[in-house]
Amino acid sequence: MYKILVVDDETSFLSLLKHALEAQGYMVITAEKGETAMNWVKEMPLDLAIIDLGLPDINGLEICKTIKDNPRTRHTKVIILTGNNSNEARIESNIGARAELFLNKPIQIADLRSAVARLLEKTEKEKLLLRASFSRFQAPGKTQDAVKPQG
Repeated sequence: MYKILVVDDETSFLSLLKHALEAQGYMVITAEKGETAMNWVKEMPLDLAIIDLGLPDINGLEICKTIKDNPRTRHTKVIILTGNNSNEARIESNIGARAELFLNKPIQIADLRSAVARLLEKTEKEKLLLRASFSRFQAPGKTQDAVKPQG
């Protein structure tokens, strides 16, 4: 089951997103503040984080940068949500914070569900590719079918 962290300071919007994503079969963890979100990031491996840009305590881009700068969490996909539709915010979220996607509020639930599904599908493909590349570069003599000599 995919684990998704949703961070937004608007309680009703947070609840709407939680229910919409849980209806798709995802495990959803919520946070209304950046500090709470940072604690979840440290405590639990996540597949995706959906982060509001304008949080009261920590900017959503800072949370995204923290996720992407940590070797343990850098593969976590991040969607930035915001009511700020300036190009500057978009550029900073994509380049500076390395978010995978930047979506403007208000957002249609169907569009968000589609974006989530596509990012998680991309995650699966990346994992399969990584596993395949590791198996190709397996050290000689370390194959699973190797038989130990008797003697």
